[in-house]
Amino acid sequence: MPRWAALLVAGALGGVGLPAMAHAQILWTDWTSLTLGNVGSATGTIAAPSGPVGVSYSGQVYTTSQLGCGASYWLPVATYQSATVPNAPPPCDMIALTGGPTFGTNTVTFSQAIVNPVMAILSLGQPSTVITYNFNQPFNILSFGPGAFGGPGTLSQLQPNVLTGVEGNGVIQFQGTFSSISWTVPTPETWHGFTVGVVGVASPTPTTVPEPTTVTLLGLGLAGVGALARGRRARR
Repeated sequence: MPRWAALLVAGALGGVGLPAMAHAQILWTDWTSLTLGNVGSATGTIAAPSGPVGVSYSGQVYTTSQLGCGASYWLPVATYQSATVPNAPPPCDMIALTGGPTFGTNTVTFSQAIVNPVMAILSLGQPSTVITYNFNQPFNILSFGPGAFGGPGTLSQLQPNVLTGVEGNGVIQFQGTFSSISWTVPTPETWHGFTVGVVGVASPTPTTVPEPTTVTLLGLGLAGVGALARGRRARR
């Protein structure tokens, strides 16, 4: 192929290269109010680029829950980081609970549909006490390790929707689009905590005309090559 033709095709292909995908920062909840109690509540906001997303929680809210900075529980930050989660939760916001058979369901609700939400968990379980979070959805464990109270910090998945830990600290993720997440904690312990974040907000179905595909642009490039070649022959 002549050099000028190769450049034309390369230009057509260059226009359709996909941008490199980098993992965006997790948008963590800024908890702004809470009501302590075995049937408690909390509210917060996620500062999404498209506008604030309201977050509400109903369930047990133990006395060690905090808004803003008291103790910095989400340490060390490496425990809460992974390829999917580059940034740990902000130092202080955390909802605490003890769990137990007399407590009901805990539910986090978002004001609009959320894509692939994550939950950071603090101090779940003890070596001698099996504590589980029994979710209404399956999840993946993204990271775990030592936390503010030491270790080992292990998180384990007993079933696709059942999480347990040994002084467990880390982050799990729910794959899909959600308006709420619920779970129960059948066995009590001293306390453990959580916060939630999002990868992104669900977008409405696009109504704009899609961009040309790679094949279409390649065809246009080759058509241009053919037209130029015919022109060159006609001038000979």
